[in-house]
Amino acid sequence: MPNESVNRAVRLIAERSIDKASQSFSKMIKLGAAIDLKRIEMVDIADISADLGGVPQEVIGSMVDLVGDAPFKFLFYVETQGAFSLTDLLLKRAPGTTVFIDEFVTSTIQEIGNILASAVANTFANDFQIDLRPTAPMVFNDFAATLFEGLIFEAAQEDNRVLMIECKFEVRKLNLPCQLFVIPMPGSYKILEFSG
Repeated sequence: MPNESVNRAVRLIAERSIDKASQSFSKMIKLGAAIDLKRIEMVDIADISADLGGVPQEVIGSMVDLVGDAPFKFLFYVETQGAFSLTDLLLKRAPGTTVFIDEFVTSTIQEIGNILASAVANTFANDFQIDLRPTAPMVFNDFAATLFEGLIFEAAQEDNRVLMIECKFEVRKLNLPCQLFVIPMPGSYKILEFSG
């Protein structure tokens, strides 16, 4: 894949999948959520790891393997306090009720990861006419850099650069920033390029 560009079809479908994820998430929480595609490009792993490692940030995240013809890695995460707010929101509790990580927080982050990953997988599968489906989400509580390194470990086995789809979104009225990453596994980009 050329370093300077990303296949136009992949870019358009990535944008469409993020829009679908935004709609699905907004419907789930019954509150507007704006998900913006921050970038879709080839990135050097060392640069991204350095960026995330510069600010120690404890987060709770959901990692999903999208398996099939063109496998992806998917990661959603939010700061720990934000995960508490999302839990209260989804369980219709008074804000501030959740104050520590428990099974409700874990279930909330797992379900959000599942909804978002499914929206991304369905869009790519339908638009590229490929088999792509999410596995069960795994929830992690760690530093953002550690989660990201786990995300890219397999994707970076063949190269120091990977195609990364990075999104930033906020739950409106809560000022709640979240991060979302989608990274094709080795060989997936060529399949998408051929299919598109």
